[in-house]
Amino acid sequence: MGMKKMLKIIWILIINFVNVVPLLLLAQNSPKDYLKAHNNARAEVGVKPLNWDPQLELHARLFVEKYMADCKKAFLDASLANKYGQNSAYSAPPQSGAEAVARWVKHKHNYDYKSNSCIDGTLNCLCYTQVVWNSTNLLGCASVECQNYEATLATCLYYPPQGKIPNQRPYKIH
Repeated sequence: MGMKKMLKIIWILIINFVNVVPLLLLAQNSPKDYLKAHNNARAEVGVKPLNWDPQLELHARLFVEKYMADCKKAFLDASLANKYGQNSAYSAPPQSGAEAVARWVKHKHNYDYKSNSCIDGTLNCLCYTQVVWNSTNLLGCASVECQNYEATLATCLYYPPQGKIPNQRPYKIH
């Protein structure tokens, strides 16, 4: 096999790989994937599962698309805070929506049920408590690839918006 032919094959493999990676990320951005990631965490603490809401998904989609050009600016926008609970994740390199939820759930280790606070005095556990908040029953999520970074922005909206209320526990231990 000649060197030219081998280089051509290598380039075809690289191009195919680059085309497949976004498809793999999209494969974990379905409502089913977001729900599974959330509901697994909720089941661990005895909280009822969430249901998917197309209206929340639409609002999440509009939110992330608004910041496609500069995803980092999304964290300065509190316009949805009065209507919904919200978790957002910016990730470089890109990640799926299910991976974003997994990141929020990892903050479980930072939540102390007894004191109902984050153990290090920060707000690092609030994404986790939003995921498992008992009275929340609806979920809608969306993610986009950022245009100015090799990154993704994922946002999930929760209703009713009670996931970050001070002095209330997200769930009860029986």
